[in-house]
Amino acid sequence: MMKGKNVLLLGAGAMGALAARTVSAFDEVASLTVASLNRSDAEKVAVRCPGLARAESVDVTDHDALVGFMRQADLVLNCVGPFFRFGPPILQAAIEAGVDYLDICDDPEPTRIMLDQDAVARDAGVTAIIGMGASPGINNLLGACVHDRLDTTDLLVAGWNIEEKTDDALEFSAAVIHWMEQCSGTILECRDGSLVPGRPLLDLSIDYPGRGRRTIYTVGHPEPVSFHSSWPDVRETHCGMVMPSAWIGGFRKYRDAIDAGKMTLEQAGRDLVAEAAKSDWIDVLLTALSRLTDGPRLPLFFVLGTGRGDGREKTVAASLRATPPDMASMTGVPLALGALLHLRGQTAGAGVMAPERAFDPDAFFELFAPYCTLPRPCPARELVELVEA
Repeated sequence: MMKGKNVLLLGAGAMGALAARTVSAFDEVASLTVASLNRSDAEKVAVRCPGLARAESVDVTDHDALVGFMRQADLVLNCVGPFFRFGPPILQAAIEAGVDYLDICDDPEPTRIMLDQDAVARDAGVTAIIGMGASPGINNLLGACVHDRLDTTDLLVAGWNIEEKTDDALEFSAAVIHWMEQCSGTILECRDGSLVPGRPLLDLSIDYPGRGRRTIYTVGHPEPVSFHSSWPDVRETHCGMVMPSAWIGGFRKYRDAIDAGKMTLEQAGRDLVAEAAKSDWIDVLLTALSRLTDGPRLPLFFVLGTGRGDGREKTVAASLRATPPDMASMTGVPLALGALLHLRGQTAGAGVMAPERAFDPDAFFELFAPYCTLPRPCPARELVELVEA
């Protein structure tokens, strides 16, 4: 029987806690170390893990200490954000330590920086898989399902939906600040086969097979970057938010205020949360009315691709028929399952890569299905919904 491995999880927030509880239960994991700057935070996570888990304190900004700490592990899972600050240096430490690595990076710029370390990681014999959460992560593997069904791909659009309800409440957090960052400034997209700066919150019209045409709104995210890296033949890549058209004016006001230096990311995030909490019946009515005219409802996560297949112009879309009930589970569980696939030897080899290059999507969704309970459980063979036009 294969000997279990020692796993180090950095970060003790909501995403890290879910990943820790999930991964510590696997037979392939002999021990789990949960590490945070504040040891008490790590202890709160470790004590709830079903497997052998312990807590440690670590300062990820102390490079030499971090490298030495990592050398005690067989695999590092990184949940320390924001990734624009901590992603590249923690990956660099893992490569120097010679230990394999997964993270949930959700920022496009560090995604590009880390993907550029592919050759360095391969030379060190290190496998590093970045963006193994929900979006990115689940969406990347849905992208692989789409790309596999097209002979040539002209366009890939990754979408995530903020008008469909989950069990999450909007609260001020680092995630909200990140959201404001990706709705302002410039974003990375692929056009004419090259990564270029784009503007967030622009209209993006898509025709979803079997549902119809809908306008979504561009947003900064890693999928356009990783799709370009994994499939450089794809001519155009975007990420888009699905929301009622009644909301887009407010988001654009935050974008313009941030870009003009009138609001910080934190101020915009706090204001967004406050406005959402005090929405009155007029806001609710306007939202309901806009939904009547905006077009079809779209899945919570999806990827749509256009190109050629079967000798004709073709559009393919992939989504999930069920998901975990909240964002912590939708992010932490995929990270843990990515770790499991890697420990079972089911990754693509050494180097820095996105999930669509690292994993077989069928193998991932087979493991993921039991965690998908919203709106109801779904068998693994039916979890991914593929539609074509």
